[in-house]
Amino acid sequence: MKSYQKFTSAKFAIVLLTVALTMALSNKMVFARSPETREIGQKNAPIPLDSQPDVTGEGNSTYDRVLHYDAPLALSPHDHFLLEYPIKFDYIFWTTADYRYGYRVKEFGTLHKGLDIPAVEGSPVMASGEGKVVFAGYGLLYGAGNKKDPYGIAIKIKHRDNYEGQTIYTVYTHLEKTLVKVGDEVETGQVIGSVGLTGNTSGPHLHYEVRILTNEGQFNQNPELWLTPPLEHGVLAGRITNQSGYPLNGWKFILTSLESGRDWVISTYDPDVLIYHVHDPYYKENYVLSDLPAGSYQVSMWYNYKHYTSIIEINPGTVNYVNFEGTKGFVRGVPPGNLNTDFLN
Repeated sequence: MKSYQKFTSAKFAIVLLTVALTMALSNKMVFARSPETREIGQKNAPIPLDSQPDVTGEGNSTYDRVLHYDAPLALSPHDHFLLEYPIKFDYIFWTTADYRYGYRVKEFGTLHKGLDIPAVEGSPVMASGEGKVVFAGYGLLYGAGNKKDPYGIAIKIKHRDNYEGQTIYTVYTHLEKTLVKVGDEVETGQVIGSVGLTGNTSGPHLHYEVRILTNEGQFNQNPELWLTPPLEHGVLAGRITNQSGYPLNGWKFILTSLESGRDWVISTYDPDVLIYHVHDPYYKENYVLSDLPAGSYQVSMWYNYKHYTSIIEINPGTVNYVNFEGTKGFVRGVPPGNLNTDFLN
């Protein structure tokens, strides 16, 4: 047992070192701005893909498309997969932690409130759901068609479906062009524009946001909790805290598939996500990783100089909720919102 623990500890360290070196040597830079805080900064941007590699190990042909569950999908009472993916790919891929929601680049103070999706310039961008275009063009942040807007050419859609009476919006930015105008009604899957290089970005990708409108204002949400997962895939979410229940911010841990051996590095949210309630009103999560093949996984993390591991199951088509509670280690958790579903408590 001790030798196995040494092996997993060494593997954890090697994975983190490999990820750090890869990001330092390979990634490009993109300028980003948080619409709520108006902070300017930089973050690593996804490398544009000429073709989508087979990272699933499932051996799909290049002519196949990833099939997702149809929206809406809610196998458990509080799941709300109401939106469909805005870009079609041949294979499932996972962006690294600093491309996902809730990551802050401390050197520049930028909080990332969307999901960066790498794609070839000109790739069609599709509406995630039925709705009405409420913005199209330059100036989503600065207004008045300002071509210096960091979002570049952007589209914002107000969706017909709502979540517990709250209006849902999606935002698509850094576009090459739009194919819709303000006032247009759009259908799910309708092509509304194409991936571009406009705004503060050094490489083509789609910056995608989900927002909900509450009585307290408009709040960003993690898109990975709203987009339908691929068939036979699920979502992992939860809270990483110390034994007193205080969140561990910007904390990294490893998820390993026991079937394929693949590793994912997951990072918890910046504290501002929880402070300003821009996390899910029910799950109140501080980490999410979506599109995981159903099956058995090991989660592992260092805490107070001790290495903790646990075996978990990912069930398809639903959010699988797992917490880390300090010296208690990893446990199947209960979302804080199960007793209070008010958005602001």
